Amino acid sequence: MLNDIIDLMKKVDDQIGYDLNEADVDAVLRYMELNDPEHASPERAVRFLATWKKNLRERDINSPLESELDKFYKQFIEDDLKKHE
Repeated sequence: MLNDIIDLMKKVDDQIGYDLNEADVDAVLRYMELNDPEHASPERAVRFLATWKKNLRERDINSPLESELDKFYKQFIEDDLKKHE
């Protein structure tokens, strides 16, 4: 499982130029475990970070409001469930 996550992290680096790291994944995973444990997984945390960073780059925003993150997260889970389950 860890190797799959590392491979996914490398793809994120290549696709959007985001240096995804374990600290970021751990932070998002903690957020998910506290706020949405049903959908918490390391793989989904990586996909969320990649999606979030890509969205920020498209909008050219570096410091989103926390309320935007919550809204984005809810939409991400909805979309991710359709794609991966």
